Amino acid sequence: MKKVLITDPVAPKGLELLANRGLEVVDLAGAPVEEVLEAVGTVHGWIVRSGTRVDAEMLNRADQLQVVGRAGVGIDNIDLEAATLRGVVVMNTPDSNTISAAEHTMALIMALARNVHLGHGSLSQGRWDRKMFQGTELNGKVLGIVGLGRIGRRVMDYARALDMKVLGYDPYAPGDLLDSDELEIVDLEELLKRSDFVTLHVPRNEETANLINASRLKLMKSSARIINVARGGIVNEKDLAAALNKGTIAGAAIDVFSKEPPPDDHPLLGAKNILLTPHLGASTREAQEGVSTAICEQVAAHLTDGSMRGALNVPIADPAMIKKLEPYLDLTMNMGRMLCQLTTGSISAVGVTCSGTLTESYPISLAALSGLLSGILDTRLNFINVSAIADERGIAVTNSYDSGETGYANLVRIEVHTTEGEIAMAGSVFGHEHPRVVEIDGYHLELNPEGVMLFITNRDVPGVLGQIGTSLGASGINIGECLLSRERSIDNAYLVIKVDEKPARRDLDALLQLKGILSVRKVCL
Repeated sequence: MKKVLITDPVAPKGLELLANRGLEVVDLAGAPVEEVLEAVGTVHGWIVRSGTRVDAEMLNRADQLQVVGRAGVGIDNIDLEAATLRGVVVMNTPDSNTISAAEHTMALIMALARNVHLGHGSLSQGRWDRKMFQGTELNGKVLGIVGLGRIGRRVMDYARALDMKVLGYDPYAPGDLLDSDELEIVDLEELLKRSDFVTLHVPRNEETANLINASRLKLMKSSARIINVARGGIVNEKDLAAALNKGTIAGAAIDVFSKEPPPDDHPLLGAKNILLTPHLGASTREAQEGVSTAICEQVAAHLTDGSMRGALNVPIADPAMIKKLEPYLDLTMNMGRMLCQLTTGSISAVGVTCSGTLTESYPISLAALSGLLSGILDTRLNFINVSAIADERGIAVTNSYDSGETGYANLVRIEVHTTEGEIAMAGSVFGHEHPRVVEIDGYHLELNPEGVMLFITNRDVPGVLGQIGTSLGASGINIGECLLSRERSIDNAYLVIKVDEKPARRDLDALLQLKGILSVRKVCL
C-alpha cells in the first residue's frame, strides 16, 4: 500500500478521500521535524501547506517519493528544481480561490457603495450619523476590471447580474472577450477615467508593480472607488493614501499589502474612506476545504493512475532527460519572458521550432508558453496546464522539429503572432552552459538573456549611439553592454543595451524623443 505523508493541517474530507482511494495516511501535522525526517523515506506522496519546508535535504531522504502536493498556490517552501531533478512531481491548486476572491471583491464593492464600514464604525461609537453615509446604487454604474483572467471574468459575471456596465483592460485578453457584448475593452487610462469602481485582478510583476500610482489615481473620477483583492504592491500604497486624504477619489477597499501584516505606521491604516481586510480573498470555509480535497484528489490520482493534473514541473519522469534539457528549458522560458515584454496586442498564435540536437520539441514549447504567458495572467502556470490555458484564450500553438541545416548545433525558434503584428526570436545553448539569443525579428546578434535590457530600433545614421549614451548618462544609468545589428535593413539598425539600473518611464520617453529613434522597449529578467 502506498503512503501519503501529511505535515500541515488538511481538512478531514481530504484525509478521508486518500483513505478511500486505498492509500495509507501518515498524519504528522504539527509533529517535530525529527519525526518527519524519519517518516519521509518511506512515503510515496507528501501533502503540505506553507508551514513545511520541502528542501533538497528532505527530498534526498525521500527515496520512494513520487509527488509533493501543495494545498494552495504558492510553492516558495518547495525546492522545485531539486524535486524535478529527482523525478518528483510537484502539484498545487491554483484555481481553488476563484469564487472566494471574486465574491470578496463584490462584497467590498457593495460595502464601499453603501458606506457599510463607515456606518458600522460610527454606530459602534454611539453616534447616529445616518445623513452622513448616504450611499450609491450599483445599478447602471461602470465597473472597470483590470485583468480578465478567471477571477476577473467571474467578477464581470457578478457585476452584469447587478446591471452594471463593465469596462475591461487586459492587453492580452482572449479573443472571445474582444468581440463580447458583455463588456467593452479599453486602454487603462480610459478605464480609469470612465469607471465608478475599479477592481484589480492581475499578477504582481515588473509591469504591474505600482500600476496604480499618483498620476493614474488623478485620472479617476472624484466619486470613484478602487478595490484590490489581487496582490500587494499593484497599487502604490502611499499614493493611494494621499489620494484618499485629499479627496482625489471617494474611497478604496484593500485586501492585500506590499508587506503583510502591514506595519503600525502604514499610511493606509489612517487614511480617509478606506476599507481594509487582512488578506481574506481566499479565506472561506469552502475555499479552505476545497483546497484540501483538491490537492488530496490530485495526489491520489497521480499515485493510482499517473494523472499529472496541477503539476508544476516538467512532465518527464527520467531525471537524466530533465538534466539534459535543463539549459534549453531555461533559455526558452527566458525567451518567452522577453517576447512577453516585447510584444503588443492580444496573442493569437505561437509557433516553436527546434533544430539540431534539440529533438524534444514538446517540453521546449511548454517552457516557451510558460515564459510568454507568465507576465500577463493572474493564473499560476505550469508545464501541464499552460497548453490548456493557451487554448482557452484562443491561442493556436504549434511545436515541431526541423532537421534542416541551421548553422547551430541546437536552435529554438519562437514566433509570436498578435493583433498588432508578429515577432520572432531564436536562441541556442553553446557548450551546454552558455545560453544565447541569436536572432530577434530578423536581426542577428549574440545576447546573453539576463538583467535589464533596452531593445531599440533606430535609423542607421551617424550619432544615434552617442545620443543614447548621453541621454542614459544624464539619467544616471550606466551602460554595461551594447549589441548592434543592422543586417535586416540598410535603413534601420537594432540595438540591445544592457544597463545596471532599471530605467524609469521618463528615461524611456527621453530616448524616444531623440532624433532617429523609432522604438524603445525595456525588458527585465
